Amino acid sequence: MSPCTGRGSHRRVVMTTCQAHGATGFTNLLVTREDGIIVLNPHVANCCVLRLDEQAARALLGILGEWLG
Repeated sequence: MSPCTGRGSHRRVVMTTCQAHGATGFTNLLVTREDGIIVLNPHVANCCVLRLDEQAARALLGILGEWLG
C-alpha cells in the first residue's frame, strides 16, 4: 500500500486486481476516511463506492485479521 498524499493523510491507494476487468495488479483501490467513514473506491472512478461505518470497518478488520493470522 502506498500513500496517495502523504503518511498522515486519510487517503491511500492499494494496488489490487479487478476480476471483472482482468487487469492483474493494475486496479487502483482508493481508500479514504471521511468523517469517521471508511470509503472504498475501486478504479478511483466513483462508479461503485463502498462506505463502511465504524462498526462495519471493525468487522472487516476482524475478518481480515482472522484470515491473515
